[in-house]
Amino acid sequence: MIFGITLTALTFTILILSIVSYYLYHLRKEELMLKIARNGFYTASGLIVVQAAILMYGILNHYFEWIYVFSYSSRDLSTYYLVSTFWAGQEGTFLLWLLFGSAYGIFIIHSRKDDEPLVMSFMSLVQAFIVLILVKKSPFAYVWDVNPVGFQAGVVPVDGNGLNPLLQDPWMVIHPPILFSGYSSTMILFSFAMAALVRKQHDEWIKSVYPFTLFVAMALGTGIILGGYWAYTTLGWGGYWGWDPVENSSFVPWLVSLALFHGILIQRRQGGMKRMNLFLAIAAFVLVLYGSFLTRSGVLTDFSVHSFGESELSVYLVAFLFLFTGIGFITYAFRVQGVKGNNLNTGFFTRELFIAFGMMFILLLAVFTFIGTSWPLISGLLLDKANAIDVNAYNTIGGPIAIFLGLLIALAPVFSWKRDNFEKIKSVSIHFVISIFATGLMFWGGIRDLIPLLISGAAVLILLVNGEIVYRMIRQKTYAFGGYLAHVGIGLMLIGIITSSVYDVSNKITLPLHQDTSIMGYNIRYNGKQNSPDGKDRVLLTINQSRETYAKFYWSEYNRSYMVAPSVVNTFLEDLYISPIQIIEGNDERMSDVVNLKKKEIVQYGNTKLRFVDYDMGNHGNNMGTEMKIVANIEVLDSYDNVVSVIHPGLKMVGQNREDILAELPGTGQSVKIDGLSVEDQMIVISVGNATEIKNVSQKSNEMLAVEVSRKPLINVLWMGTIVLVMGFVTTIYNRTKRQKL
Repeated sequence: MIFGITLTALTFTILILSIVSYYLYHLRKEELMLKIARNGFYTASGLIVVQAAILMYGILNHYFEWIYVFSYSSRDLSTYYLVSTFWAGQEGTFLLWLLFGSAYGIFIIHSRKDDEPLVMSFMSLVQAFIVLILVKKSPFAYVWDVNPVGFQAGVVPVDGNGLNPLLQDPWMVIHPPILFSGYSSTMILFSFAMAALVRKQHDEWIKSVYPFTLFVAMALGTGIILGGYWAYTTLGWGGYWGWDPVENSSFVPWLVSLALFHGILIQRRQGGMKRMNLFLAIAAFVLVLYGSFLTRSGVLTDFSVHSFGESELSVYLVAFLFLFTGIGFITYAFRVQGVKGNNLNTGFFTRELFIAFGMMFILLLAVFTFIGTSWPLISGLLLDKANAIDVNAYNTIGGPIAIFLGLLIALAPVFSWKRDNFEKIKSVSIHFVISIFATGLMFWGGIRDLIPLLISGAAVLILLVNGEIVYRMIRQKTYAFGGYLAHVGIGLMLIGIITSSVYDVSNKITLPLHQDTSIMGYNIRYNGKQNSPDGKDRVLLTINQSRETYAKFYWSEYNRSYMVAPSVVNTFLEDLYISPIQIIEGNDERMSDVVNLKKKEIVQYGNTKLRFVDYDMGNHGNNMGTEMKIVANIEVLDSYDNVVSVIHPGLKMVGQNREDILAELPGTGQSVKIDGLSVEDQMIVISVGNATEIKNVSQKSNEMLAVEVSRKPLINVLWMGTIVLVMGFVTTIYNRTKRQKL
């Protein structure tokens, strides 16, 4: 669409005019320049809104001649999923960033007139660069211009590719906009810090940037929380956080924004941390750009389940990153020498020193997470092969950090600003006793590892100290308790994380059709499969003869694999988490055993140990790919886990016909047949028995469902903690607004 592309180019031109005019006003103080700059930003913002409206109109009305609409939408999507396709791809998320940036800029123009010229110069520069990316890769480009081989010029496709089934979830409507409101707002921190360095006003800027820092922390934190809950309830792998590079690319800027917020508290109260705060404000934005490069350039395609594939925008993303990293840190290096802050020498047992230690541990976790996230790039440059860091390394490093952070969060409010007074520790002696007693109860309850025990004890101390402060402030009608409330949320989250992980019990079982199976104190019945008009078929379940539930389990042509959405049965004390693995078909008198194997996992079968290694898959026979062969490589181990032999059961699909490839299990006289598999979950279900019997098993009766069943004790405490954490941010922002500090 020529009109849309022209609007994008015009927006870029006007933003450049606004940048130049703002800077000239800063130098000359000519009102005409300020007027041109403001009107330029208003006009550019209006054009961005028009482009967003045009794209949304095209999505809702199925303009499949536009490459973006064709790539991410289809006619069968409901309206709210169509709306969510706006931010399903790279171009849409950049446009979403621009919308938020325009809103932030207009707010600053009207509320921060003293800061406006330089702050808006830098914000407009960020906006201009993003618009330049959209000039290169426009959502309004025609499909036949992008792919002249695949599309005939002027012929509009009948339908689009559709939205990835993983993204067809109500959280898709909410989660990305909240997260991108946080991403884009980091440029406010960057712009205020740059303006402070240029103007050499190193104290005044924190008054203006303080509420925005709160907003960044709240938006990023809320986005991360929603993403974790989405993963837990939808993706079927049983967790809410996997240290995935895309998760980390949000987590690291969030940690930096938290450190900045606490650094600003110290600077306001004591006059310290001036250099550090300027550095962190720049770093938060640069880290967002770095995360955008990692996830959008395709460099992490092999290491992240979230990242975009290889992109033609890589050069622009690298330029974006290097430009603002250079502008930010070079300016900082030249200007920071003139920044003088007070030393934190008021004593050890002071609130500012404990907060400073807390900042240190927050930043230590951020640095380690940054290195771990970047390890595929680092190892690719320094070693022969790019490798991802082991996920357990994050937990190993993060555990001790969580202990120290927990103690600091609990104790910092006890001490006064600027006054060294160890005696204040006596006021929380009873809290220490209770937390030690609670830790003992957790040890008695089954937590034996030292790190989880100490984290739990620190979490209880956080709840007791900060909870008492919140209660006291509410009774005194003093409503500046948002920070303490957020700390209570962190304490609850730590308890929920420990209990739901340490006490987590998980088993893989098969559920016979219409029969109760007892596991973990629950009776679970598989009631069969229910076809759905939208193709997202369900497996129907009954819990304890009364509670009906279901899990989604269906074949996705989009992903060419089975898709799983678990059943999460909530109770007050725990969640029962049921994730389908495979529907197994057999006869009513099955004479074979069913064994579930997860990749690299050793399973005992009789006197034999089996370990599933991997699949060999491929199309064979003709160019249409209607013949497919899958062979599993399974190691047979001795009692010392040494490999005795490798067997290769498989199956061949010719059209709709299936042919089993049996493998003999050495030393047993039995054969192995593939009953089911899940490439996505790296799982295989096999039958072991007499070759004749397992080969002739009927495919239509005695159906069974292979599932993974997990218990998540007190996970609701984790979700409660996330809500309290966000409430703490909201309360703090509201209180600041009410006191007219915004």
